[in-house]
Parts: sequence; structure tokens; C-alpha cells
Amino acid sequence: MAEKIKPVLVVNKIDRAILELQQDGEAMYQGFVKVVDSVNVVIDLYSAEEMGELLCIPDQGSVCFGSGKDCWGFTLTKFAKIYAKKFGTEVTKLRTKLWGDNFYDAKAKKWKKEPVSEEGKELKRAFVQFIMDPICKLCQSVIEGNKERYEKLLKSLEIVLTSEEA
Repeated sequence: MAEKIKPVLVVNKIDRAILELQQDGEAMYQGFVKVVDSVNVVIDLYSAEEMGELLCIPDQGSVCFGSGKDCWGFTLTKFAKIYAKKFGTEVTKLRTKLWGDNFYDAKAKKWKKEPVSEEGKELKRAFVQFIMDPICKLCQSVIEGNKERYEKLLKSLEIVLTSEEA
């Protein structure tokens, strides 16, 4: 920031939360919120008015989540592009639904701010439902060696695996 470069945040070690800690999606989300908030407190201390908005905000595209060790990562924009086609909506509009207190009631086909459906059923946070659950399912299917399942998940998430020759 001293060099007038806007910061971005990479939340690393997502693989550990999934594989070692075996956290569920909501626990991961809550941890990510704490990390983003902690970084933004520091950014706010050193921000300069002439630079404009500097805070790292996931639904604005300035936060990436991933695993440096395993060489993968994502932003909310990546998932918004995937799901925008399925929902028939704009990427930027859907991106804002993938963070915060946003819940999708599939049965009613409605977005809600409360985690309860019209029938009183508990709903998952959109970040969990549309991002972390599919990633966790993908990881689990790879561990189990369920090739049919992980290939289907890779296709639905529009992920193309590549390999590097040494």
C-alpha cells in the first residue's frame, strides 16, 4: 500500500480445512470471514484516501481461496460464471449472492436472507451450498477413487485438469 498498489488477499491452505481438519462448509466459511476481517482491519489502518476503496471483499473479486501446495484456487467470480448460466442471471449479481447471509431455497427457487425455507427447513449458506460442498465432494471422491463421481463433478464445475511433466 505504501507503493500505491491495491491489495488482494489469498486465503491459503483450504486443503487442510477439508482433508486434515475435516471441517464442514459452514465452519470453513466462518473461518474465512475471520481471516478476511482481520486482514481488512490492517488494510484500513494503512489506507490512503487518494487510493479509494482498498478493503479485500470476496464478492467484489479481491479475495482468492485455494491451496498453494496443491496448486489450485478460486474466486467467487469463477463460481458465479459457472452458476450464472444455470440461473440465467448476471455474473456480478450472482457473485454477491455467493458471500454473506445469502441462502438459496431450491424448492421455492428463491434467494433468502434467512437460513430457513418457507416450510421451516434449514437452508445452507450459498457459499457452502454452491462452492464448498462441491469442492469437498470432489476431494472425497478423489480420495475414494470414485472416478465416475469426480469426473462428473469436474465437468459440472468446468474444471480441466492438467499435468506438468518434470
